[in-house]
Amino acid sequence: MKRLYTIGLILLLLLCAACGSSRKMRRIRQEELSVSLGLSRGEMEDERKSIRMGTRDTLMVRGDDGSDVIIMKAVRDELTGEMVAADVIDAAVISARFRNIAERLGQIDIRFDIHVPAALQDSKWQLRLYPLLYIQADTLQLPSVIVTGADYRRDQLEGYRKYERYLASIIRDSTRFVDWRNLNIWIERNLAHKPVFGPDEQEALLHYTRKMLKRYHQKKWEDRGRMFALYVRSPIVTEGVRLDTVLRSDSGEVVYEYIQTIRTRPRLKKVQVVLSGDIYQEDKRLYTMPQTPPLAFYISSLADLADPAERYVKRIVERRVTSHTACELAFRTGRWDIDLGLGDNGGQIGRIRENIRQLEENELFLTDSIVIQAWASPEGSMLANDRLCGRRAASVADYFRGQLADSVRLISRSKGENWPMLGALVLADTLLTPAQKASYMALSGLPQARREMALKKETSYAYIKRVLYPRLRLVTFDFYLSRRGMVKDTIHTTEPDTLYRRALHCLRERDYPTALELLRPYRDINTAITYMAMDRNASALEILLEQPSGPQVNYLLSLVYARRKEEQKAVQCFLDACRQDRALLFRGNLDPEIHVLIERYGLNGDEYTNIL
Repeated sequence: MKRLYTIGLILLLLLCAACGSSRKMRRIRQEELSVSLGLSRGEMEDERKSIRMGTRDTLMVRGDDGSDVIIMKAVRDELTGEMVAADVIDAAVISARFRNIAERLGQIDIRFDIHVPAALQDSKWQLRLYPLLYIQADTLQLPSVIVTGADYRRDQLEGYRKYERYLASIIRDSTRFVDWRNLNIWIERNLAHKPVFGPDEQEALLHYTRKMLKRYHQKKWEDRGRMFALYVRSPIVTEGVRLDTVLRSDSGEVVYEYIQTIRTRPRLKKVQVVLSGDIYQEDKRLYTMPQTPPLAFYISSLADLADPAERYVKRIVERRVTSHTACELAFRTGRWDIDLGLGDNGGQIGRIRENIRQLEENELFLTDSIVIQAWASPEGSMLANDRLCGRRAASVADYFRGQLADSVRLISRSKGENWPMLGALVLADTLLTPAQKASYMALSGLPQARREMALKKETSYAYIKRVLYPRLRLVTFDFYLSRRGMVKDTIHTTEPDTLYRRALHCLRERDYPTALELLRPYRDINTAITYMAMDRNASALEILLEQPSGPQVNYLLSLVYARRKEEQKAVQCFLDACRQDRALLFRGNLDPEIHVLIERYGLNGDEYTNIL
């Protein structure tokens, strides 16, 4: 009787708990309850600590008229409206739906709080929360947050334990399926004196294997996926989850600070965060929460302070211009006439003809003259080679003469034996040995008339004559051009600095390493901004101190000094910048380092109008 009473009491308690959860869910559905998003209280508290932790209580700065002005840590008195000295700034209730954040090193940190009210908590429930980040035209699914009730987690773990017991019950050792007792009896009767295990023994082993038991456990192993789904109806998720916390009590609100670091993008000014979620009991979804109103984060970047002014470079323009090209024309031994069917002569001649056509059609240049020079390989006498080169150059000039305007002069010249190029080819060759190359270079001091005779005695001569000599028989073209309509030999012109323009583009696109590589030689305000964006403040300060004083330079100096914990210089430079451009007073709230100084010393109050 006592046992029946206990069982009934347990069932009654379970029924009451189920009824309680049902009533709670009805209320949630009727009131359309949801979790909420808020700005990070931890981040706000960090900011308040920074505001309180000044290096000095008072600062001495210069006013607009040059007089000394004392600035102290202050807060506004709610009764009088005046700024009064204070050591502690009380926290305010955070109800804003937006926040200004700064991009640093190409990244931004999005920080917000997820509030889970007690009305949404139940020991048997699991809340699955899905933060979404809207960034320009993209939607980014952030890692989920899971809030799990204690009973829900207990059931999850119990399911895993049942599954583990199921796996432990499966026999995977094949030897355990053998009827060893009867098999050993058979072996003693039939194989007592047989030294080798053979086909008869294998048949016996198969005969005494418990096949039904083996099939049974094999089936259990194959069913393990289905059994996992049966026992573990709600698996514990680890991938794609930022937090999975277990609540032991649902008596109060749960707050989780979510921090997400993302790479910034060009022209990124704002990102928004929303939150949606579901309530689950076991594997069933009970409720889908309404999506929260968005939290907005407005992004400031030092790249926004870049000076957009174009830079120009001076360039000297010459009236006369020279263009050089070469072609490898093949000539028969001792001949100078052009044979288009020989070697690659057709392709080489076609390339030169195309060059001439482009020059003739060029609207910027006129062709004044073309100098054609022919080279020979060092075979035979120098005099014969020089005469042959002259005839070949003249032959090429005659070939192209009819394709040029009458005003273009064609000049043909002989260059003789091409020893300079042969030396370069020998040194660059990959098949000649170092010893062969050294032996050839030793011949370079000999007179040309004796050099070929000595070369013929080298072991490398046959290879050099067969492979390298044909490349020496060059015909070069030097085109002498002049600019149309230009009378003076030189003029000086100014044109946009395309390299600097590219550097500014990289700075605006947040590609700071490339921008710095391009801007480093200029050492101007944009170079300093790039250094600051990469948190290289010492280099930035050195450059800024070289610049003419101005609102932008003073503002950047204020930011650098604030980073270096030099508060008096930072405040002085900020006030100087705001005197020159009052819009910078509002910009200061976008940069955390200066915003701390504004709040610490009340620099945006009316009482400082005489300073500004």
